[in-house]
Amino acid sequence: MTGFIRYQFISYVRSLKIIPPLTVFGAWVFILYAYKGVPILSSYAVTSIAIYLIMTWVAMSVFSIEEESEKHILFVQLGSKQRFLWGKWFICLMIALLLEALAISYPVLMNNFKGVIKPVHYGLAIYSHFFLALFGIIVGTFFSITSYASKKYAWLSAVFVIVVSLAYEALISKLVLLKWVLMIFPPAVNVIKYLSNGDVVDIKLDFWLYASWSIVYILIAVLVIIKMFLKKES
Repeated sequence: MTGFIRYQFISYVRSLKIIPPLTVFGAWVFILYAYKGVPILSSYAVTSIAIYLIMTWVAMSVFSIEEESEKHILFVQLGSKQRFLWGKWFICLMIALLLEALAISYPVLMNNFKGVIKPVHYGLAIYSHFFLALFGIIVGTFFSITSYASKKYAWLSAVFVIVVSLAYEALISKLVLLKWVLMIFPPAVNVIKYLSNGDVVDIKLDFWLYASWSIVYILIAVLVIIKMFLKKES
């Protein structure tokens, strides 16, 4: 498994598919913090949304390294289709952690914030970036390897899911019945909710309820994707 991960990472770097998403994310962060005196949590909310989009892009590019014939050879070598999936996810997670470290540490090192950053700010920043990165990996994977993965419309479909998940509250305010339909979309809005109300934070029970739902959503999504992937590749 370690050899497969190393091989995949080298193949991904050599394919140069890693350069566009990393370049866009880096430019996004540098432009956002071009000026000093920016608010803490709302700035982290912006980079959390950025990492959501970028990790969707990264996941889709990671799963597009091999041709179909190469993929089936890897299935045989690994002895398990699930190992193939977990190996790809591990690479995506490592890239997500790298981007998260950049997004959180850069403004602190450059002293861009107008206030004093506190432990609660760090906690919310880590929480929001990590969960939105996972949502991005899930969306990118879903439109790359399941039966719903159409090469022609995969990226467009992924962007649609991202936009709808971020516009969740606005949509249900127009039509309450959409609340139940939209539960299939990543609860991205719930994750960044506490980052949009200023830098003075009071963590309440609803935060833990939203966080719990995010964890449950990720677990369910992972199980569904694995099942759909195995069915597609059977």
